[in-house]
Amino acid sequence: MAEFVSLSNEDRERLLFLIDSSIKINKRFQFFLWAQGTLQSFIPHETLVCATGDLNTLQLRSDVFSRATLPDDFDTLAQDPVHGFVAPMLTLWHAQNRSPVVTGDAEARADALHPMLYRLNYRHNLCHGAREVRGNRGAFFAFLGLEGAAGERERYFADLLMPHLYMATLRMVESEAGHIEGPASVLSEREIQVLGWVRDGKTNAEIGQILDISPLTVKNHVQKILRKLDVSNRAQAVAKATSIGLFVNGHVGESSLS
Repeated sequence: MAEFVSLSNEDRERLLFLIDSSIKINKRFQFFLWAQGTLQSFIPHETLVCATGDLNTLQLRSDVFSRATLPDDFDTLAQDPVHGFVAPMLTLWHAQNRSPVVTGDAEARADALHPMLYRLNYRHNLCHGAREVRGNRGAFFAFLGLEGAAGERERYFADLLMPHLYMATLRMVESEAGHIEGPASVLSEREIQVLGWVRDGKTNAEIGQILDISPLTVKNHVQKILRKLDVSNRAQAVAKATSIGLFVNGHVGESSLS
């Protein structure tokens, strides 16, 4: 951990809120909102890959949380122990005494980055894992697409927040064990259409005009969506739908429904 990092009063308030809110996480959409929310104040990034499992044998589950629309093969490469980009980061982390590691290249040369990271122009990355955990309860985190080269501040917070990041991830993973919910079974095609337009900032009246239905029908669809996704507002519904893959390639599927 860095010897000294100056924290402002605002930093301290945000840090307390970040830690407090992490305790309440046990669902995927909650983790997504947390990672894309206050965590960004300390480690600003575009995509977070959470790899859990045995860090030595590379028997890992990888969960991806991103505000970007990623290529179709991104998740596959995040999971691949041979051709993926997580394994080289893990090797580097072990080689550097399991301390926060900055990866990438300032000039984003193709030979300095994994091809997937080069394709996405992820030239500034930071990774760290849970040092003290052994066996199949390990966890490793790759913060990809930082706004600039990670410095002492980002390394400090990666170390400081690791216990909270680890426990939040573990609760999310364990809550999903034995309760696998396929995206297709969650919402109807029409509800996915409505939620897609909600994500794009459309009002009930605008959505009604687009789909040729009444605003009241749109409102009823939204209420059903909130109940089915077990959320309390539209923003949470969009976040959860994104995290469980209801939007195909970041877009709403076209439908002949009218």
